[in-house]
Amino acid sequence: MIFTIFGYPKTGKTTLFNLLTGQREHVDKFASSKGELHKAVVSVPDPRLEELNKFYNTKIKHAQIEYLDTGSLAFGEVKTATFLDILRRSDGLIHVVRGFEDPEIVHPAGSIDPMRDISSMEDELIISDIITIEKRLERIEKDLKRNKSKELESEHKVLIKIKEFLEQNLPLREMDLARDEDFMIRGFQFLSQKPIIHMINLSEGDELVESDGKNKKILSFYGKIEEEIMDLDEDERKLFLKEYGIDESIRDRFIRESYKLMNLISFFTVGEDEVRAWTIRKGDTAYEAAGKIHTDLQKGFIRAEVIYWEDFVKVGGFKNAKEKALLRLEGKDYIVKDGDIVHIRFNV
Repeated sequence: MIFTIFGYPKTGKTTLFNLLTGQREHVDKFASSKGELHKAVVSVPDPRLEELNKFYNTKIKHAQIEYLDTGSLAFGEVKTATFLDILRRSDGLIHVVRGFEDPEIVHPAGSIDPMRDISSMEDELIISDIITIEKRLERIEKDLKRNKSKELESEHKVLIKIKEFLEQNLPLREMDLARDEDFMIRGFQFLSQKPIIHMINLSEGDELVESDGKNKKILSFYGKIEEEIMDLDEDERKLFLKEYGIDESIRDRFIRESYKLMNLISFFTVGEDEVRAWTIRKGDTAYEAAGKIHTDLQKGFIRAEVIYWEDFVKVGGFKNAKEKALLRLEGKDYIVKDGDIVHIRFNV
């Protein structure tokens, strides 16, 4: 899963990148980081893995999130081709918004107004999608004049439909599309359709804010405070944060909220070689989970042996689970639950 961090200048993008990844990329108050691209892969904490590994004492493999920090972005610059390509490769977007006061750093719009900046960025994403659609429609209409095609006519119809929606200044993530329509436009990687988390970087003393929308989330954090305590050990950080009324670090909070936003869950595979967490979407089947592990498991899928992780721990492993009839055989259409241990039976 890839999240790309972006936003207007001097909002705290690289600070957030460091907080989410534990990296120490240089942050300069005045110099521009334009053109720099930082990248890091982070393991998703999951205490259930430790419990499961008590039965195997082997290596643990956590699910992972990849973060990209894009550097500075001027107002109106979302439409540049290179930047669009970076955003389109993402599964989700992290828009960092300035909410802190600093008389030495002048806001390009002249004042601090996070909701205004969020609205402005949403507008830019919508405009970039409209431009993409207009270019594609122009090409389709030329092709249709030369040769009639049902596929092109269907695509033309869907693109007109979503263009009209966007022209109401509404992002595509708020549009209800039929399954075939969604499949048809998937290759465009429209930016306003991607799940997005707007992260407001606040001053010390400001009240934390949080709100939900359709495939959208607004979170806030104290960038300067958390940056100052990065080098403390975990227990000291927790005590420090509690003094500010913060129950958990932005890193832990972001992972939890991003999983909810992206509708993601974790299932496990266990054995002598490794104990591992895998990430899938809520509602995915055992067949789809098998493909996540390896395409050969999906192709040769016979049955899935499934047990909930707590039941596994409670009875003491697979052998006791079988004796107590807690290990179930499920077919391709079984909907995998968060916390399921899944073992795939397959033909080679």
